[in-house]
Amino acid sequence: MDWDHLAEQSSDQLFAGWLRLLFQKSPALPSRLASQHRGGTAPVTDVSEFTTGACNICCIVTFADGFRVLVRFPILGRSRFRTEKTRHEIAVMRFLSRQTTLPVPRVLGAGRWGCGPYLVMTVVEGTLLSQRLRDPAVDAPRRNPQVSDADLERAYRAMAQIVLELSKPTFSSIGALVEEPRGWRVAPRPLTLNMNELVRVGNLPPGIFAEKTFGTARAYFEELATQQQLHLQHQRNDAVKDEADCRKKYLARCLFRKIARELYEAQPGPFRLYCDDLRPSNVLVSGPEWTTTGVIDWEYTYVAPAEFTYTAPWWLLFESPEAWETDLQAFLPRFTPRLRLFCHVLRACETEQIQQGTLHDADRLSGRMAQSMDSGVFWFCLAARKSFLFDEIYWTFLDPRYFGPGSLEDRVALLSAEELVELERLVPVKVQQAREKRLEEHLSFDELVEL
Repeated sequence: MDWDHLAEQSSDQLFAGWLRLLFQKSPALPSRLASQHRGGTAPVTDVSEFTTGACNICCIVTFADGFRVLVRFPILGRSRFRTEKTRHEIAVMRFLSRQTTLPVPRVLGAGRWGCGPYLVMTVVEGTLLSQRLRDPAVDAPRRNPQVSDADLERAYRAMAQIVLELSKPTFSSIGALVEEPRGWRVAPRPLTLNMNELVRVGNLPPGIFAEKTFGTARAYFEELATQQQLHLQHQRNDAVKDEADCRKKYLARCLFRKIARELYEAQPGPFRLYCDDLRPSNVLVSGPEWTTTGVIDWEYTYVAPAEFTYTAPWWLLFESPEAWETDLQAFLPRFTPRLRLFCHVLRACETEQIQQGTLHDADRLSGRMAQSMDSGVFWFCLAARKSFLFDEIYWTFLDPRYFGPGSLEDRVALLSAEELVELERLVPVKVQQAREKRLEEHLSFDELVEL
């Protein structure tokens, strides 16, 4: 499904207006926040230019004694659950710094300014792993042809060690982490990157998602299937082309929910931490051996079904899944050799850690990741997490696997009586919405700022 172009325009307008307000307050604002949370008497000597990412805008504040901090502001318009996102990320970074060996920034403080939340943390030195790998001749994130196979292995080794360390803590429910006096608990809902995108460029109402944790993988996958249904119901523009397209998209979502219910039994965890956006551009390295010096940007990290951890990493080609959409079949010949190499490197890292006593043989990931392509779990989990790629993934990989050959009429016969009634209700509504080309406003500006 395409982005709602009117929702995207609205998000861009929010960003532009918010950015003007931030620039009016800067550099005094980041300087004041850095001094407030760093403490001490050293004055600020420099505030860098802002660097804009997908969800945040940041600057580095330098003090007279050489100490540097990063001041980060979640972007209004691009980030739609800014307060919740920041709170969850702080909890995750504190957990990882105390419970794992991952090098993460130290949180110095957080709060709110006039137009939203902010976060102050230590600066991690190093070069982004993605910069060492990226081809500077193209805008797209593609591997530099000058990067040797040995360098690619070094990069994969750095990522393999991070993935392994993140997989070690286990939990009994699915959701976000919260720190309490007695330790850590899974309490709020899991906030995902996909939820953010559904609101940002699908224009779903922010309050539409479930506000709870989940005790089984099946329950959570059913929730993700529900989110796919909500996407079709609530995105008004660029959602369907005509009646036939609407029927096909509705069918895919009903049948995906059927797969989720039949594929997973209602069994408890353990569940593991998963970061929706973990990739080489979030990893800093140094030296000829590409030693990891820091892992940054832990937003949209939550306790998830173990299947997310067990699937092949989507970032192996150093592209986002959205870059595959033009031809998913052509993706496999490019991806498969990279997966073999990564699993080889990961297996070696696992063996080293097993010998050191820091990993159990039963907790190896490499075999599961290799099997996830053949079993279809890779595509099932990706479809569950990527609403704007859902239809392409479902009809290319999931429908033939789980339901075999057949026509759309054959698939309609698999629907329940309630689903058939909803299908006939939904189709004319979506076709009418496509004609109207109208954007619904769910929140006032003040409510957006507070969210």
